[in-house]
Amino acid sequence: MYRIYLHSLAGLGLLLLSACSGVKTASTSVNLTKPVVPPAPAPLATVKSNVVAGPPEYIPDSNTNKTTAPKIIEKGGRYIFIPPSYTMRKPEKGAEAYSPSILQQKVQKLKAFAVANNYDTTMAFFVDMQVKSGKPRFFVVDLATREIVKKGLVAHGKGNEKFTFDRKFSNDEGSNCTSLGIYKIGKAYNGAFGLSYKLYGLNKSNSNALKRYVVLHSMGSIPYAESKYPITQTEGCPAVAPEFLQELADILDNSSKKMLLYIYNGNE
Repeated sequence: MYRIYLHSLAGLGLLLLSACSGVKTASTSVNLTKPVVPPAPAPLATVKSNVVAGPPEYIPDSNTNKTTAPKIIEKGGRYIFIPPSYTMRKPEKGAEAYSPSILQQKVQKLKAFAVANNYDTTMAFFVDMQVKSGKPRFFVVDLATREIVKKGLVAHGKGNEKFTFDRKFSNDEGSNCTSLGIYKIGKAYNGAFGLSYKLYGLNKSNSNALKRYVVLHSMGSIPYAESKYPITQTEGCPAVAPEFLQELADILDNSSKKMLLYIYNGNE
């Protein structure tokens, strides 16, 4: 009896070991065949491109040809356009016409400056920023007779707004504002807006013109004729209609001395 009991216990132990082993094997087999779900990928970071806004970079003074600037950092192109519906949201601040007496004061002041500093004393450009942008406020003046030879529209800086219905003036970099003062008109080059002329600020109020890439250029969205609505705005450049710039180029390119541009705001 005893011997048979021992054999029975041994057999039962072997049977239990076999069963456990089978369960373990089956469990292992299930784990291996279970599909592995990979972790969800981390969301990709949004990369913002650094878009530098501003007019075209200058070419060296030594380059006398109107070649294309080696690096264009200007946003947009020559046909930037502000829809008329946006410009009609509210009336633009400013005078309806320039003041002849104030212009004569500026002409007298600029001519004295031109004589003292060996600039062109026959012709000069004037811009009265007190006048609304849709009205003629860019004047080509004969310094001998003090008469207006040509006049046209000119854009002003939009400041830090998409579109401004008033004008703010600043010499600070990144302000996108017009800077008041006397400018020397430099050499021509071909930039993002085509034919352009470098500008050098000669006063404390516009001394950063070179750093700010403020230049005289044209924009296809600026009309040649007078407009009852505000015209396209810039990031500080005195931009004009392409046809008007060509008329100015004929004068600039035939001048024996450097010409001056005087941007002022009424009597200020």
